[in-house]
Amino acid sequence: MTAKESKSQKKRPADAVKDQKVEGKNRASISLLLGSWFLPGFGHWRLGKKRRAGVFAAVVFCAFVTGVFLHGEVGTPKPASPFSWLAAFACLGNGILAVGRLVWLNGLGGLVGGFPFGLQGGGSPSAAGFAYGNTFLYTAGLMNLLAVLDVSDIARGEKD
Repeated sequence: MTAKESKSQKKRPADAVKDQKVEGKNRASISLLLGSWFLPGFGHWRLGKKRRAGVFAAVVFCAFVTGVFLHGEVGTPKPASPFSWLAAFACLGNGILAVGRLVWLNGLGGLVGGFPFGLQGGGSPSAAGFAYGNTFLYTAGLMNLLAVLDVSDIARGEKD
């Protein structure tokens, strides 16, 4: 082993510590991420990416509204169906849109009193577009969650 190789090996732990310190400083704030989840497009708007904010907000909003018009059901957890929790997670990714829809269907008292298993998600399984509506609702929520990850990357300086 040469002297150069031993020097480079000695620098690696110091560089790793330096990189960890930089990562600790470049964190996205929790309030920014929660705001971005709750109101689609908010995080990008707050970071100055107004065009991107508008696009994400429009895509999530249009997909959600399309799902509702196709009689899709906002995912709610059901005790006999473990996969319903995944649908609920995907739909809650819509933030205020999903919460507003659940309040519209259940009322505020029903939302608080029926959580999590007594909630009605709306939709009509006999409607022709029910499955497509569900897919639009799930996709809108997952797109919004991806937008939250994008906000996190931009806030940390990982992406423009």
